[in-house]
Amino acid sequence: MLLSREERLGRVAIVCCHFLRNLAFYRAGWRFDAHHGERSHRTADQFWVNANSNSLDTCVLEWCKLFGDKKGNHRWGRVVSDPQFLSKLLQRLKLTEDQFNAYAKQMRDYRDWFIAHLDDERIMYPPHLRVARRSIAFLYDYLRQVEDTTNTLRDARQSASQFYSFWFRQGRQAYFEHDQHG
Repeated sequence: MLLSREERLGRVAIVCCHFLRNLAFYRAGWRFDAHHGERSHRTADQFWVNANSNSLDTCVLEWCKLFGDKKGNHRWGRVVSDPQFLSKLLQRLKLTEDQFNAYAKQMRDYRDWFIAHLDDERIMYPPHLRVARRSIAFLYDYLRQVEDTTNTLRDARQSASQFYSFWFRQGRQAYFEHDQHG
Protein backbone atom coordinates (compact mmCIF):
# COMPACT_ATOMS: atom_id res chain seq x y z
CA MET A 1 0.00 0.00 0.00
CA LEU A 2 1.36 3.36 -1.01
CA LEU A 3 0.72 6.18 1.45
CA SER A 4 0.03 9.70 0.30
CA ARG A 5 2.43 12.43 1.42
CA GLU A 6 -0.18 13.64 3.92
CA GLU A 7 -0.65 10.15 5.38
CA ARG A 8 3.11 9.66 5.68
CA LEU A 9 3.49 13.10 7.29
CA GLY A 10 0.78 12.19 9.80
CA ARG A 11 2.42 8.88 10.62
CA VAL A 12 5.83 10.46 11.12
CA ALA A 13 4.23 12.99 13.48
CA ILE A 14 2.55 10.13 15.37
CA VAL A 15 5.90 8.36 15.78
CA CYS A 16 7.39 11.62 17.12
CA CYS A 17 4.53 11.87 19.61
CA HIS A 18 4.92 8.23 20.71
CA PHE A 19 8.58 8.90 21.37
CA LEU A 20 7.93 12.12 23.32
CA ARG A 21 5.16 10.60 25.44
CA ASN A 22 7.22 7.52 26.31
CA LEU A 23 10.27 9.61 27.10
CA ALA A 24 8.15 11.75 29.42
CA PHE A 25 6.87 8.64 31.20
CA TYR A 26 10.36 7.16 31.41
CA ARG A 27 11.88 10.29 32.89
CA ALA A 28 8.93 10.90 35.21
CA GLY A 29 9.68 7.58 36.85
CA TRP A 30 13.26 8.55 37.61
CA ARG A 31 12.83 12.14 38.74
CA PHE A 32 13.73 13.02 42.28
CA ASP A 33 10.67 14.03 44.27
CA ALA A 34 11.82 17.21 46.01
CA HIS A 35 8.52 17.47 47.90
CA HIS A 36 8.97 14.08 49.58
CA GLY A 37 12.77 14.11 49.56
CA GLU A 38 13.15 10.76 47.85
CA ARG A 39 12.73 8.91 44.60
CA SER A 40 9.44 7.31 43.80
CA HIS A 41 8.90 4.06 45.73
CA ARG A 42 7.88 2.43 42.48
CA THR A 43 11.50 1.39 41.98
CA ALA A 44 10.81 -1.53 44.32
CA ASP A 45 7.59 -2.53 42.54
CA GLN A 46 8.18 -4.78 39.53
CA PHE A 47 5.17 -3.40 37.65
CA TRP A 48 6.61 0.13 37.67
CA VAL A 49 10.13 -1.10 36.88
CA ASN A 50 8.73 -2.93 33.86
CA ALA A 51 6.56 0.00 32.77
CA ASN A 52 9.57 2.30 33.00
CA SER A 53 11.78 -0.07 31.00
CA ASN A 54 9.09 -0.47 28.36
CA SER A 55 8.95 3.30 27.94
CA LEU A 56 12.71 3.39 27.36
CA ASP A 57 12.52 0.58 24.83
CA THR A 58 9.65 2.27 22.99
CA CYS A 59 11.70 5.46 22.76
CA VAL A 60 14.53 3.58 21.11
CA LEU A 61 12.21 1.80 18.68
CA GLU A 62 10.44 5.00 17.68
CA TRP A 63 13.66 6.99 17.28
CA CYS A 64 15.11 4.28 15.07
CA LYS A 65 12.03 4.42 12.83
CA LEU A 66 12.71 8.09 12.19
CA PHE A 67 16.48 8.39 12.27
CA GLY A 68 18.08 4.97 12.59
CA ASP A 69 16.91 3.13 9.51
CA LYS A 70 18.01 4.74 6.26
CA LYS A 71 15.37 2.86 4.26
CA GLY A 72 12.62 2.88 6.88
CA ASN A 73 9.05 3.72 5.93
CA HIS A 74 8.88 6.54 8.45
CA ARG A 75 12.36 7.95 7.98
CA TRP A 76 12.48 11.73 8.26
CA GLY A 77 13.77 12.03 4.69
CA ARG A 78 10.49 10.70 3.29
CA VAL A 79 8.55 13.78 4.47
CA VAL A 80 11.13 16.56 4.74
CA SER A 81 11.51 18.61 1.58
CA ASP A 82 14.36 20.88 2.72
CA PRO A 83 17.69 19.45 1.46
CA GLN A 84 19.40 21.35 4.30
CA PHE A 85 17.32 19.71 7.03
CA LEU A 86 20.07 17.34 8.18
CA SER A 87 22.60 20.19 8.33
CA LYS A 88 20.15 22.27 10.37
CA LEU A 89 19.45 19.33 12.67
CA LEU A 90 23.14 18.68 13.23
CA GLN A 91 23.72 22.36 13.93
CA ARG A 92 20.90 22.33 16.50
CA LEU A 93 22.33 19.19 18.11
CA LYS A 94 25.89 20.55 17.96
CA LEU A 95 27.05 17.29 16.39
CA THR A 96 28.97 16.37 13.30
CA GLU A 97 27.42 13.93 10.87
CA ASP A 98 29.90 11.27 12.02
CA GLN A 99 28.91 11.84 15.67
CA PHE A 100 25.23 11.61 14.77
CA ASN A 101 25.82 8.41 12.80
CA ALA A 102 27.72 6.94 15.76
CA TYR A 103 24.78 7.82 18.02
CA ALA A 104 22.37 6.19 15.54
CA LYS A 105 24.53 3.05 15.63
CA GLN A 106 24.32 2.98 19.45
CA MET A 107 20.55 3.25 19.25
CA ARG A 108 20.29 0.53 16.59
CA ASP A 109 22.66 -1.75 18.53
CA TYR A 110 20.59 -1.40 21.71
CA ARG A 111 17.43 -2.04 19.70
CA ASP A 112 18.87 -5.05 17.89
CA TRP A 113 20.82 -6.63 20.74
CA PHE A 114 18.43 -6.11 23.64
CA ILE A 115 14.94 -5.21 22.44
CA ALA A 116 14.45 -7.16 19.24
CA HIS A 117 16.59 -10.24 19.82
CA LEU A 118 18.33 -10.34 23.21
CA ASP A 119 21.62 -11.39 21.69
CA ASP A 120 24.53 -12.77 23.67
CA GLU A 121 25.81 -9.43 24.95
CA ARG A 122 26.37 -9.72 28.69
CA ILE A 123 26.08 -6.08 29.69
CA MET A 124 23.30 -3.78 28.60
CA TYR A 125 24.06 -0.09 28.18
CA PRO A 126 20.80 1.77 27.61
CA PRO A 127 21.41 4.78 25.40
CA HIS A 128 21.29 8.31 26.71
CA LEU A 129 18.22 9.97 25.25
CA ARG A 130 19.10 13.67 25.22
CA VAL A 131 20.18 13.63 21.55
CA ALA A 132 17.15 11.53 20.69
CA ARG A 133 14.77 13.96 22.40
CA ARG A 134 16.33 16.99 20.79
CA SER A 135 16.30 15.42 17.32
CA ILE A 136 12.68 14.27 17.63
CA ALA A 137 11.60 17.68 18.95
CA PHE A 138 13.38 19.42 16.07
CA LEU A 139 11.71 17.12 13.52
CA TYR A 140 8.23 17.39 15.07
CA ASP A 141 8.32 21.18 15.30
CA TYR A 142 9.73 21.41 11.78
CA LEU A 143 6.93 19.22 10.41
CA ARG A 144 4.29 21.38 12.08
CA GLN A 145 5.82 24.68 11.02
CA VAL A 146 7.17 23.93 7.54
CA GLU A 147 6.00 20.70 5.97
CA ASP A 148 2.33 20.72 6.96
CA THR A 149 1.13 22.85 4.06
CA THR A 150 -2.25 21.07 3.83
CA ASN A 151 -3.13 21.23 7.55
CA THR A 152 -2.70 17.47 7.91
CA LEU A 153 -1.47 17.94 11.47
CA ARG A 154 -4.35 20.21 12.50
CA ASP A 155 -4.69 18.29 15.77
CA ALA A 156 -1.00 18.82 16.58
CA ARG A 157 -1.50 22.14 18.31
CA GLN A 158 1.32 21.81 20.81
CA SER A 159 5.03 22.19 20.25
CA ALA A 160 7.20 19.20 21.05
CA SER A 161 8.20 20.84 24.32
CA GLN A 162 4.58 21.44 25.35
CA PHE A 163 3.58 17.92 24.34
CA TYR A 164 6.45 16.40 26.34
CA SER A 165 5.74 18.58 29.40
CA PHE A 166 2.06 17.60 29.45
CA TRP A 167 2.88 13.88 29.45
CA PHE A 168 5.72 14.32 31.95
CA ARG A 169 3.26 15.85 34.41
CA GLN A 170 0.82 12.97 33.76
CA GLY A 171 3.57 10.43 34.39
CA ARG A 172 4.72 12.07 37.61
CA GLN A 173 1.16 12.18 38.84
CA ALA A 174 0.67 8.47 38.14
CA TYR A 175 3.94 7.43 39.75
CA PHE A 176 3.49 9.49 42.88
CA GLU A 177 -0.20 8.74 43.32
CA HIS A 178 0.87 5.10 43.34
CA ASP A 179 3.47 5.90 45.99
CA GLN A 180 0.88 7.56 48.21
CA HIS A 181 -1.66 4.76 47.84
CA GLY A 182 0.57 1.78 47.10
